Amino acid sequence: MHKYTIEHSLLLLRKNTLRLSRSSRAFHIINKNQTQLVQRFIKTPQLMFLNSNISYEYINVNLGQRQFSNSEGQKKEEEQPIEVVIDELTKEESEPILKDSEKMEFKAETKKLLDIVAKSIYTDKEVFLRELLSNCSDALEKQRFKQVSGSSQGGNDLYINITTNSKDRELVLFDSGIGMSREEIMDNLGTIAKSGSQAFLKEMKDKDVSLNDSIIGQFGVGFYSTFIVSDSVEVYSKAEGHNGVRWVSDGSGEYEISNADNLGFERGTRIVLKLRQDCREFSTENELEKIIKKFSQFISYPIKLNGQMLNNLQAIWYRDKREITTDEYERFYESVAKTKIPYKYLLHYSTDVPLSIKALIYIPSTHNEKYGIQNETQDINLYSRKILIKQNCSELLPNYLRFIKGVVDCEDLPLNISRETYQDSSLMNKLRNAMTRRILKLLEEEARKDKPKYNKWYEEFNNFLKEGLTSDTENSEALFKLLRFNANFSKKELVSLDEYIEKMKPSQDKIFFIVNPQIESAMNSPYMEPFKGTDFPVLILSNNIDEICFQQSGNYKGKSFVNVETSYEEIQKDLGKKEESSHALSKIPEDEIAPFSLWLKNELQPQITKISLSKRLKDAPAVIVGQQSSSMRMMMQMMDPSAANEGLKDQTLEINASHPIIVNLNYLRKHDAKLASLATHTLIDNINLLNGTPADVLKLKDRSFEMLEKFLDHNLEGLDPKPQRKLKAKSQDLEIELPEDIDSVLKKSHEDLKEKKSDKIVREHVVGSENNKNQ
Repeated sequence: MHKYTIEHSLLLLRKNTLRLSRSSRAFHIINKNQTQLVQRFIKTPQLMFLNSNISYEYINVNLGQRQFSNSEGQKKEEEQPIEVVIDELTKEESEPILKDSEKMEFKAETKKLLDIVAKSIYTDKEVFLRELLSNCSDALEKQRFKQVSGSSQGGNDLYINITTNSKDRELVLFDSGIGMSREEIMDNLGTIAKSGSQAFLKEMKDKDVSLNDSIIGQFGVGFYSTFIVSDSVEVYSKAEGHNGVRWVSDGSGEYEISNADNLGFERGTRIVLKLRQDCREFSTENELEKIIKKFSQFISYPIKLNGQMLNNLQAIWYRDKREITTDEYERFYESVAKTKIPYKYLLHYSTDVPLSIKALIYIPSTHNEKYGIQNETQDINLYSRKILIKQNCSELLPNYLRFIKGVVDCEDLPLNISRETYQDSSLMNKLRNAMTRRILKLLEEEARKDKPKYNKWYEEFNNFLKEGLTSDTENSEALFKLLRFNANFSKKELVSLDEYIEKMKPSQDKIFFIVNPQIESAMNSPYMEPFKGTDFPVLILSNNIDEICFQQSGNYKGKSFVNVETSYEEIQKDLGKKEESSHALSKIPEDEIAPFSLWLKNELQPQITKISLSKRLKDAPAVIVGQQSSSMRMMMQMMDPSAANEGLKDQTLEINASHPIIVNLNYLRKHDAKLASLATHTLIDNINLLNGTPADVLKLKDRSFEMLEKFLDHNLEGLDPKPQRKLKAKSQDLEIELPEDIDSVLKKSHEDLKEKKSDKIVREHVVGSENNKNQ
């Protein structure tokens, strides 16, 4: 609160002065020689020029409600002294007095480096405002620390003010922060990549002061981004206990520095940008408001643009989560995820190890990729002390976590000349690893806390986790903990690998699984026969990708993954069964086994290259065992149809020598080799069909029809009369066989019909005559 007389030549410019709205009149009581200065700041000023002999002690800006007395300076009795409230920005706009000016050249290869900074490093011109606001925030934070620690007298509020003049292409930023002396400006702005913030932190640490200072800028670094958009830059600054100083440069390699009095503010820094013609949009309110809200809306200090407060939002991730309501969390999620669909899980996370991180992470309840509409994009933003470093930061998390939404704020993140270039990639990797592990841990905790809720989420997002298993070997065990499967001991509820291990037998060191999307089909698969009547656990994988994950990782907690389609010896080791000899179980004469096996091998090459007597089968006639499981062969067929038959080669046919089909097949091959061959290939077609890998659909169809035809012919033998075959199926078309003399057949049919009608008439006539006689 200040009292001013006419001699102060007050210039009341701001709308908040005396609580005036922006549409209110701005008044100034000046001499005529001051008009030019006023017109720089007031677009439609209402000026009142007073004679110099008037010497009123107090002045009210609302001239329409005050009466002035005579030149003796006497007011009317009803007039009371009026106090004029004026903020720092009002005072800052007085004309400075310059002295001791000198021109100097930049250090550190000035011209060349400045050209690189201004033209090469920044990909977006708008970042200059982010850099300036970051520096303003740094200066305010330094001043706050000094006030709190008692090393400053305090004074005015801490804030940032921005004013625009689109007509003259001017942009002015003022902060009421710590300010700079002449030496500090020369040191910080005269040298490329000289960090005043780093020097300040070092000074505080040297004093052994407990410091949690939110310094993010690098004076002399981001500041030079102003030359991307400006023809010239003026800096007016005043530190407490020092004279004011003015620094000006056009970015050509030299600058001018002067002492400056009458700056109009006691402490702080004012930056005046004379914008280039092609960058005049940065002097418009709409453009600046958009940029400020994009990069700096979470800065802790008030930012006003032409008197309007812009940063109303709080950095919610900096607040104590116990003080945040569910509604606040939901509204923030809607702002970052751009959706009204509720999220599933929330992580409000803060740690100092291994990095200083504050994060607010949301895990959605659904995603777009399942509809095939679009790929998910990482809506997660990277901040450093509330300043946006990068939107949709894809480097922050691995690609398989691209569904994650939220913000991550890392105070330890050092930046190169531009905040768009990460200086320390190893530190960025450390941040990435820390966040990845914490998110996976959150999902594990939620799965343990509420299984049905997690299983429902898992149905939506399991493919993302499986994608991670194929790409993120470092976190494979954490990802395996999150997978869920059906099992022969839990058909209705999904189980984890840890739950499976709890069901394992003491002698069991393998995790058995079968791949089949249908649970009942999997349970009745021939490959599951060894497990019938036992309580050995078997996982039922619904997706071919699951087996790829198992194969790539090899094991989980030292337990290897084994597909039950593989060699029975692998399974028998864990089952601990002592089976009878396969020859003892056979119903085929022993001396016929070898020639029968050789005959089968010759019939089925190249798909089958080995025949063996099965020890595992009880109900099924045969199974096929290969180097690849049926699910992997199916996957290969989907990926490369031309190479599908390659996966069907070099396989072993395990036959159940006690099964009627196999026994009869051996008998048939000795009496009707052609029919036995047809039956054998039909059997293989059905086994492949059961496994989901039919070799050739057309051949399968032809063989099935031929086998059905022979079956019907055989079963109709001996029937009297045997029906004449009227239809003959061909692969190309359908042909109807008719008698050679079709006309005679039709004539005979017609005569038979006439004869039947005549017999009917005669019978009716005879019956009628008999009735008449009786009457």
